[in-house]
Amino acid sequence: MTTKAKPIKKSSSARQLVPELKLRGRFIALGILLIPVLLSYRLGIVWQLLACILPVILTGTYREAHLDGDWFYTKFYMGFIPVSHDRCKLPAVVNIITTYGSGRAGWGTFFLLGPAWVLFSWVCDYLLPALGGTYEIWLETAKGKEVLAWTGNGEEHFQQNLDYLRSRTGADVRTR
Repeated sequence: MTTKAKPIKKSSSARQLVPELKLRGRFIALGILLIPVLLSYRLGIVWQLLACILPVILTGTYREAHLDGDWFYTKFYMGFIPVSHDRCKLPAVVNIITTYGSGRAGWGTFFLLGPAWVLFSWVCDYLLPALGGTYEIWLETAKGKEVLAWTGNGEEHFQQNLDYLRSRTGADVRTR
């Protein structure tokens, strides 16, 4: 017999990592992206439904992370559907691991695959930082468990989240 995971309830003292998640803006962007699909009635209903997949994935892929009391919670959504979740106790965190991935498309990619691919990779980096942003923050517990706390492209948000997590955990910061 399988048991269903209990939903994470946020208390009034819960604090979300920055930038704060605003679903209203994502739903507005989804609506705007779906207008051309819904107006193209010549495609047929099957092709219209298939054409809706990419806008839903682009707008509905994000990571929600917040601290509530002595707990850190994270949940990853793809197409507005929760795919995975994780949590850890803040006093158990011994290291905060940061990574900087500079694997962006550059001139080599431009000459090899063309300008459209470079543009597409930049757009994906900024639209879907939950899938591979430039900056990452991981929490490592005393038992060796690593939890992805935050990923994104903004250095300012990275520093704010790092400072906040460091103040709440008292853990050492390491770079990978």
